[in-house]
Amino acid sequence: MHTMAAIPRMITSRYLSLIVIMFCLVSTFFFLLNNVQTARNAKIVDLPSARRLRLPGEFSKYLKPKASGSYCKMNFGLPTQLAYAKNNISGTPELKESSEFRILYNVIESQLGDEDPGVTYVTQLTKEFVLHLAEIVRYWEGAVSVAVYIPDGNPKDILQSILHFCYCIPQMSRLSLHLVFKKDSEPSFYLSKPMPPQTCEANELTRTSINSNSSRDTKPHEFRSKASLIIVDPTNWYPINVCRNAAREAAKTDFVLVSDIELMPSKGLASRFIDMTESYKCEAPNCKKRIFVVPVFEVDSKEDLPRNKRQLVNLMRDHKAVYFHQLTCVHCQKFPGLDQWKESEPGDIIKPLLETKREIPYHRWEPIYIGTRTEPIYSEKLSWEGFQDKMLQMYEMCLNGYTVVLLDGAFLVHWPGIKTAKRKDEPWRVPYVKKNQDVYNEMLEKIHRKYSKNPKCGEQKPS
Repeated sequence: MHTMAAIPRMITSRYLSLIVIMFCLVSTFFFLLNNVQTARNAKIVDLPSARRLRLPGEFSKYLKPKASGSYCKMNFGLPTQLAYAKNNISGTPELKESSEFRILYNVIESQLGDEDPGVTYVTQLTKEFVLHLAEIVRYWEGAVSVAVYIPDGNPKDILQSILHFCYCIPQMSRLSLHLVFKKDSEPSFYLSKPMPPQTCEANELTRTSINSNSSRDTKPHEFRSKASLIIVDPTNWYPINVCRNAAREAAKTDFVLVSDIELMPSKGLASRFIDMTESYKCEAPNCKKRIFVVPVFEVDSKEDLPRNKRQLVNLMRDHKAVYFHQLTCVHCQKFPGLDQWKESEPGDIIKPLLETKREIPYHRWEPIYIGTRTEPIYSEKLSWEGFQDKMLQMYEMCLNGYTVVLLDGAFLVHWPGIKTAKRKDEPWRVPYVKKNQDVYNEMLEKIHRKYSKNPKCGEQKPS
């Protein structure tokens, strides 16, 4: 039996126990509540992968500006102005000083570390596609070399957008930026607004780009953004191969991937490719004459960007993904071993699937590939508007005996949306196509004087 004196102590002990239990319950409640809130916040932060943001570069609104300085190494007085001397301006890689275009290299200069994979993503753009640059540096692990065409000598819009990302996206440190312009329209730039931005959200700075990218039929620059409004002027054209050559020449790595700004790389493409080259070494004399093709695909506009091959193949089986240009130009990107590629399972590595030549029936194939800066140069007289701007380079490589290595476990995906309209049906292109045909025939004669003919490479006639 308990004494009367012990009863108050028991009651006090029970109350203390109850208080402890209640405290634990309340603590558990708030702990769970906090975890739920944290999970919700995590979902918001992970929104670009969990539920795809509809506009390229939109993920930047979840970032914060760098506290001090910029992620980019800026030259020539940036970020407030462009101040350069005449001797800073270069002719083009192929035509040199005889070209009607000029280049200002390394307006922004890449900063690479020993850990960065030795392959550069090489591309070109105009201001309407600047938002895609944010996605490229986001997904590509290595250096990015970009040539920007400034048709009117005014780089303000595109530089403001790129500088905006320089303060927000750490991976911009790997960017090198080069300006391409007409020789009589040297670029000038002065920025009165202070840097850095207060927010990383790309709103007013990139509104022009957002609006112009709302259509899947957007053209590479604004004076061709809507075909119905075009005043056809064959002297005013987009020098896509000048830009390609400039960005490729400026690359600091041995390997380069010459691509288009809307093509997003699969996960780990750069580093896994370098790992592959170390595992599959080639010592034969003809090893320098080989390129590594990265297959290109398109996915439905309602789908997320696939990050690995399994995701991509599942989309293809559900008829929500196709190889690039499958519905608009069957031969352009259809690659040998397509069915074999879809069925193979490389895991989380990149490896060679097969070796081939760019010969009949694939003699009209214009693959995207990883090569070096020693591959034949792109013909700078060919315009984007006139089509087949890469065909001559691939034909020359065939005549020169290049081997094509198809990569498994690596791919590029066009920013979501499957093209269905054929660009060749656009009547405004007619004078540009005619001009390209004349250049094409002229360059073809030069190539035939340089190499022996190979019927397997196909008869190259512009079409």
